[in-house]
Amino acid sequence: MILFCNTFITETPPKIGKGFVFRENLKSFSNFDIFKYSLASLAVAYDWSKVILKISLDDCYKDRQDELEQFIKNEFNKFDLILEWQRNEYQNDWKRDYELLDNNLIWFYCNHDHIFFDSTTNYLETLVNDIKEEQLCSVGFSHFPECIRTVKQGLHPYPLNPPTINPTYKIYDNYVSVDSTNFDSIQIITKELYYRWWFESEFNHIKLPRPDFFGIGLAEIKPVPTHKTISPLKEICRHFDGYQHINPAITNNQSPAIDIPVGFFENDIKIRYGYDDYKEGWTNINPKNDYYYAFNKSGTDYKFTLNDLPLVWKNRISVVDSNPNIDEEEMIQYRLKSILEMIYTSPYYQIDKEVEEKILVNYLNSYPQYQLNV
Repeated sequence: MILFCNTFITETPPKIGKGFVFRENLKSFSNFDIFKYSLASLAVAYDWSKVILKISLDDCYKDRQDELEQFIKNEFNKFDLILEWQRNEYQNDWKRDYELLDNNLIWFYCNHDHIFFDSTTNYLETLVNDIKEEQLCSVGFSHFPECIRTVKQGLHPYPLNPPTINPTYKIYDNYVSVDSTNFDSIQIITKELYYRWWFESEFNHIKLPRPDFFGIGLAEIKPVPTHKTISPLKEICRHFDGYQHINPAITNNQSPAIDIPVGFFENDIKIRYGYDDYKEGWTNINPKNDYYYAFNKSGTDYKFTLNDLPLVWKNRISVVDSNPNIDEEEMIQYRLKSILEMIYTSPYYQIDKEVEEKILVNYLNSYPQYQLNV
């Protein structure tokens, strides 16, 4: 699979499109640093056959291009890297790059703020193996709590009344799917889908640096192909600012916005695990806490266990302070409870019991000594 990132790093918010960001108790970060965090996470997410990065920097960041280039070359040093300091903006740019696509699967990413949040590459590798021969197919690698609650009704974002099951909805061992025309720019897509997006019809006169560009997207320009659209059964990436911009909102006590851990870029993350109180300067983790810190300052930063910390953290942790009085099995049970709270974010959507069980089994893979009793 190829990593293909095409993005613009700026601090100017879009005039239309996503505008509502509600980080509550979390501090703000520059988009430049968020992008570095995202890139670092993707560098460990998969054994990429090729990495294509097309990055435009706004004037406020042009003087930091050398810094970002060195960071990218360090993080992606084991991969075949193509790095250009101009993103694609028109159809002919996208058509030209088709020649670079020598793999059937493309991690297609036109954002800067989605973090690979899984603890291993195992689930993603299994998913890629399942779909490697598909021709018209995509996988939504982010917005897990949104996609899993809407997939049964065909990925329509709003609750349908009466509740409706999409006729193409299917449950597989490792994912669920529907047929859709989804053209989001945060998906794994097949090479054929890329071709159908960018080669059918003529629209080179329209600026389109991403298929879902703010104000106008592919569907407003031309027919887009219906294809198998997959929703994973485990969170692969987390949107940095959470999901309160969708409707109905997913709150910061269900699937919260996140921080860059203190000490991340210095390889000096300090983990504090299983304590009820909150310690500044540390990454506080306690699945038993009722709240996330983003939502309530009595809460915890994350509800992981030590077995399923994000992979991108693992070589950057300097200290782990684990409460000696914790009960491991109890912590796992509360961890799974937090997953259920992340998927059941609204009473107006339907999630099959079979899907719920498959999700929990995927998370239990981090704990081979335990199994789900159903």
